[in-house]
Amino acid sequence: MNKIKALILVFTLFFITGYAQAESIWFSPLTAICEDPTGARSLVLGVAPYGDAVEVTASEPVAEGDNKWVVLGLTTQANKAIKGVAVCYEVITDSPGSAYISQVRLSTMTTPDFSTVIHDDATNLTSTTATCYTSNTAKRKPKVGGTTTLSLKMVLGSASDKITIGGVKLIY
Repeated sequence: MNKIKALILVFTLFFITGYAQAESIWFSPLTAICEDPTGARSLVLGVAPYGDAVEVTASEPVAEGDNKWVVLGLTTQANKAIKGVAVCYEVITDSPGSAYISQVRLSTMTTPDFSTVIHDDATNLTSTTATCYTSNTAKRKPKVGGTTTLSLKMVLGSASDKITIGGVKLIY
């Protein structure tokens, strides 16, 4: 009888662990687009030369106040609480600190005239080596109710700066 209880316990723990791991979804950045409220086309997106990453460059310097964004639609599960989002990236610059991702934002939308920001993280992502940054949502976990969009605010100090965006993971 103890062997059966132990087997059930092991199976339960295995199932719970496997289920918890399934509570995140990875996305490719290849469907990302640029968003610029001024209509200018200073951000340029291209496929990175070494794979399925997106390379972000600028035709002119992009400052913090310029509000230049790279946006990516995410397929989400309705009414699931979002715990965070991980963004894998690398900054390529001759002047460290002049190029970075200045905001990680999640928003939801149903009708095209209104969206709601459900998470905003103003941590500057400045790593010049490939890394993944996890942006955890606040104590109150936002629930998905409509489409979900990841927005990354870009700062590029010169036309030679690049930010490469790799995988994006949504964490439930």
